[in-house]
Amino acid sequence: MKFLPKRRLTLLFAAACLVNVVRAADASATDPAPALLDTINRVLDMVSGKSPDEITASVPAIRDQMSDTVAIDAIVQRSFGRNWSKLTAPQKTEAIDLLGRLIIRTYATQISTGERPKVTVTSSKLIAPERREVITSAASPGKTVSVIYRLSPIGGAWKVYDVLGENLSIVGNYRQQFDEHFEHKSAEDLLVILRQKLTAPVVAPPPSAAK
Repeated sequence: MKFLPKRRLTLLFAAACLVNVVRAADASATDPAPALLDTINRVLDMVSGKSPDEITASVPAIRDQMSDTVAIDAIVQRSFGRNWSKLTAPQKTEAIDLLGRLIIRTYATQISTGERPKVTVTSSKLIAPERREVITSAASPGKTVSVIYRLSPIGGAWKVYDVLGENLSIVGNYRQQFDEHFEHKSAEDLLVILRQKLTAPVVAPPPSAAK
């Protein structure tokens, strides 16, 4: 095998770092709100008026629609927090799949109930270096809900790493539950629970509780 000269390796490494810096800078300079709003509306197109069973069957397609602006794997890892290191590599892969499907199914079921809401962006701002917050308003007859999306540059684009609805954080909620779980139980025990949740019947929330 022919090895590259040390100087050339150094230059290649520097070039790769520069590309990553440029990508991050490009992401930071772009307001992600329009793309995120487009994703929300495309998901609404897919799930509005659908039954829980229909939504469950559509989860893979919904995940694909969300992939450009929502980092499900980042949401899952942040939800586990310090407990992420307690999982083996295969368990991490399964956790991303299981919890990712559960999060998407719950979100889609909630927004599918009742009359389709009118979603607008009310604010989009930097809250820290490489951290952005997009606040949306989902208005339907008799009810308006504010939903906050938090994003960071992931893979060269702004992507959601947490969602807050009615002051409840998806990541924070799951992290609290997982912290309590890992005090006495194992990663495999948690995967069993997630598998059971995904196979249990889904009950749609009443229209007044949706969105």
